[in-house]
Amino acid sequence: MAQQRRHHNRSGRQTAKGRKESASGFMLTIQDGRQRGEEYYFESDATVGRTDENSIILIDDSISRRHSHVFGRRGVFMVEDAGSSNGTRLNGKLLAQPEVLKDGDYITCGTVNIMFTNIEADAAGDPTVVISLTEKQKQKLDTEVVHLSAGEKLSQMWGTPRGRLLMMSAAVLVALMLGGLMLKVVSPKKKTVVVIPDQSEVPVAYREANWGAFLDNYFGECSGCIPHKSSLQLVFQVAAADTRVVLTYAAGMIEKDKEVDILLNGTRVRYAEWAPPNQPKYNYTVDLYRAAKQNPKIKLNVGENTLEFRNLYNHPETRQGAGNEEWVVFYVRIKTTQLPKPNLEKASEDYSLGKQRYEQRELNPTNYREALLKFYRVIDLLELADLEKPENAQFGAMYKDAVRSIAILNRELDHLFEVSLGRAQELARTNDEKEIKRTKLDLQEKVENFPAEDPRRQKLELIVRDLTE
Repeated sequence: MAQQRRHHNRSGRQTAKGRKESASGFMLTIQDGRQRGEEYYFESDATVGRTDENSIILIDDSISRRHSHVFGRRGVFMVEDAGSSNGTRLNGKLLAQPEVLKDGDYITCGTVNIMFTNIEADAAGDPTVVISLTEKQKQKLDTEVVHLSAGEKLSQMWGTPRGRLLMMSAAVLVALMLGGLMLKVVSPKKKTVVVIPDQSEVPVAYREANWGAFLDNYFGECSGCIPHKSSLQLVFQVAAADTRVVLTYAAGMIEKDKEVDILLNGTRVRYAEWAPPNQPKYNYTVDLYRAAKQNPKIKLNVGENTLEFRNLYNHPETRQGAGNEEWVVFYVRIKTTQLPKPNLEKASEDYSLGKQRYEQRELNPTNYREALLKFYRVIDLLELADLEKPENAQFGAMYKDAVRSIAILNRELDHLFEVSLGRAQELARTNDEKEIKRTKLDLQEKVENFPAEDPRRQKLELIVRDLTE
C-alpha cells in the first residue's frame, strides 16, 4: 500500500492580534512601551525584531533588526537570542544558549518585556527541563509517516482481542475526558496570577530619541510597576564634553527620610525628594552637569553613564527595614544639551525678556512657559563663562537670579498642576454639562502654561483628551 506523508504546519508569522481557531501553539504578549498589551498567536515559530521581516515588529531603539527567536513543537517551546546587540533575557537571566520556555515566563528583548503563554500547556504538560533532541526526533516533530488510513487501522485493531480491549478502554477514556471538559466549561474559571521577576539587576538602556516610550513605564515596587524592588539603573550616553544633563522625574510612595538615593556612576548626587502615598509629585529636576561641576567626586563621563534610583530600605547592601517598601518613579527623562559658547550679550537680552514675562506671568498663560525657556537659555549661555572675573560680576548675579526664578516658576506651576488635577477629579463626579464644558476649556488653557515637553503638560493633555472622549 502506498505510504502517505502528513506534514505539520510550519507557518511562522500569524496575522497580528489574530488568534487561530485551534488551541495550539503559543501566545506572546507585549508588557510595556507604546505597544503594551498587544497579543500575538503562533503555532510553532516566531521572531522578534525591529524590521518587517520579523513576526513581531517592536518599535524601540533597544531592539536589533533580528533580536530573538521562539520555536518548538507540541507544547515544548524554546527561546534563543538571534545575535542582538543588547541581548535577550529569560526571567531576568541573560541567554547564552537556547532555553526551554514555561507558561508565564518573561522574555526581555532590549528594554521590552514579553510574556510567553503556552496554549498547549494543559495538554503537553509543563516542560521544566532542558530537552535535547536527536536529529531523528527533530525530524519527527515536522513529519510523520502514516502507512494505513484511519479506517484500515481501526479494522485491524478490532480484529484482535487485544485491539478490541484497547479500543473499548479508549472509548471509556474519551467519555471521561468529555465529561471533564464539560465540567471545566460550566465551572468558574480560575484567575491566573502572573508574577514578573524583579528587574533590579537588569540595566535599562535610555535613549533621548526614545524618551516618549518612558512615559508609559512605571518603575519600582508597586501594583502596575515594571518590578524594580531595590534599584532602577538607567544607562545613557553623553556625546561630548560640556554637555548639560538634566534629570526630570515624577515619584510616588516615597514618604520616609532618605528612602531613595539617586546615584550617578556609583556616587550619590542627592536623595530623591519626598512624594507621599496616593499623591505623586511631578517634575522633580536634578541638574547632573551642575552637580558634577560642584562636586569633584561625581563623575559625568563622555560616553556611557549609569544613573541609579536605589531604594535604601529594599536594597540588600543598605537594607534599613523589612525590605518591602513600596515606591515608584515614572515620567523619567534624561535630557542632554550641548552647551553653547559663552555669549554675554545674548544672555543679557534673553534675561531681560525672561524678566518681562516673569513679572507679567499672571496676565497670560504662555508667560510662564516663555519665562522658563528664556531663563533656561540664560544659564546655558553663561555656564561656560568665567563669572568669577570682577568685570563679569553682573552676569554672575544674572545667572543666580535666573536659577532662583526657575525654581519659583516651577513651584507655582506645581501648585497650578495640583489644582488642575483636583478640578479634573471633581469633574468626573458631576453631570452638569455647563460645568463640564467650562472646566474643559479652563484645563485646556492651563496646559499652555507648561513647556511642550514638560511631564506636567503631558499629564494634563492626557486628562483633557480623556474628558473630551
